[in-house]
Amino acid sequence: MSTLLDQIDQATMTRLHRRLAWSAGLGIFLDGYDIMIIGAVLLLLKKQWHLDAHAVGYLGSAALAGAFAGALIGGRIADRFGRKAIYLIDLLTFFLAAILCASAWNIASLVAFRFLLGVGIGADYPLSATYMAEFMPTVKRGGVITWTFGLWTAGAIFAGLVGFALVHLGPWAWRLMFLVGAAPALLVVWLRQSLPESPRWYLRRGQVEQATSVLRQLVPNLPAAEVSDILVEQRRKVNIPNTPVRVLFGRRFLRATLFVCIPWFIMDLVGYYLTIYIPQILGHLGFHGSPSKLLGSMILSASFLIGYVPLALLVDRIGRVWPQIIGFVGGGIGLAIVGLTALQSPTKIVMHSGMMKHVAIFSTTAIVIMFAGMLVSQILNSFGPGNTTYLLAAEVYPTDVRATGHGFATAFSRLGAVASTFFLPVIEYHIGTPVLMLWLAGGSIFGGVLTWLLRVETTCQPLIQE
Repeated sequence: MSTLLDQIDQATMTRLHRRLAWSAGLGIFLDGYDIMIIGAVLLLLKKQWHLDAHAVGYLGSAALAGAFAGALIGGRIADRFGRKAIYLIDLLTFFLAAILCASAWNIASLVAFRFLLGVGIGADYPLSATYMAEFMPTVKRGGVITWTFGLWTAGAIFAGLVGFALVHLGPWAWRLMFLVGAAPALLVVWLRQSLPESPRWYLRRGQVEQATSVLRQLVPNLPAAEVSDILVEQRRKVNIPNTPVRVLFGRRFLRATLFVCIPWFIMDLVGYYLTIYIPQILGHLGFHGSPSKLLGSMILSASFLIGYVPLALLVDRIGRVWPQIIGFVGGGIGLAIVGLTALQSPTKIVMHSGMMKHVAIFSTTAIVIMFAGMLVSQILNSFGPGNTTYLLAAEVYPTDVRATGHGFATAFSRLGAVASTFFLPVIEYHIGTPVLMLWLAGGSIFGGVLTWLLRVETTCQPLIQE
């Protein structure tokens, strides 16, 4: 006799599955937009508000610090009170915070509102990943989640287009950039408001009838007699004690916790700096003028698609581990090319704030090589850890702590993101862009080594229910 979970795992894709994917993906699209738009905003605010490196760090890391809190809180609420409990609240928080960001009057207020925005983003990460993983058929789970998470890149590209279009409109253009991110949130709220609760979560709470009702939506052609048999069988399994949170750090799941946390931390430490500060980094590598920096940023953001599309098509065949290793190591090689090329370029001495400073003189060839290295890094990151870290964290834990575990991994990764966006601009100021690129290259390669040592393969495996 098939069980309810067997039916979910073996189901064919339906309209409900696609609605679930779009509702999650568009939330992730907004995450990508609001994280990335700060790069274009900073091009204007650095001059208007006379921001130094520390202020830029605060502003760049505020949303990520909020995401740390949101992921921890959101994941635990989702496991205790249901996946839908905060699926609308986090988007409404998102919407309100975007409007408040547009009304900010100084650096302190904007940092506070960006933190609130991050809380909504952070809560959405474990919730969307868990929600999709618990509904999707086993053989399509990896591909669907990867396709959906790829909408983060679409949001990032859209942020680049909006920044490029609005940057010329004057000193208030940055406020419009934030408002553009608020409008789509209402569409996502509408998509999510009628979605069902996770049947797996219902089962773990002993609510078999509710779980069976959702099953009928997922497998509409299932015979009534088989539904009745499943209902009777599942009622015998409801008296199972809940899994304590400490299981994440116990012998059974400690390796999995290390596997989903540490590589994701490294990915964010390396990746967020190269994502949020792309316009500034390109300026340090020979690009001049806001339009050229924003255009280069859009090209680099769009290059994510070159790695992301093959991964989405292949991840349920080749697995999650090897793409992550290839992405880390290959991305590190790309960054090493950038750093070494920049170090070999000649320099000139200029006076800056009363001090002599060495400034690199980049030839056209050097600029092309460095930009190619950045492209390689971006493409391979999207083929590997830029997507696989998010996916793996949704697959390694049992239902009772799945959102909590994903939330913890998300929060842990955001420590890397905060360190990246707050400290690396200051470190770059002192050691220079070329040396920093070599540091990031080494960190990325180390992420590939750790992935191999800690690996846990989840490809086409049923999710752990108990």
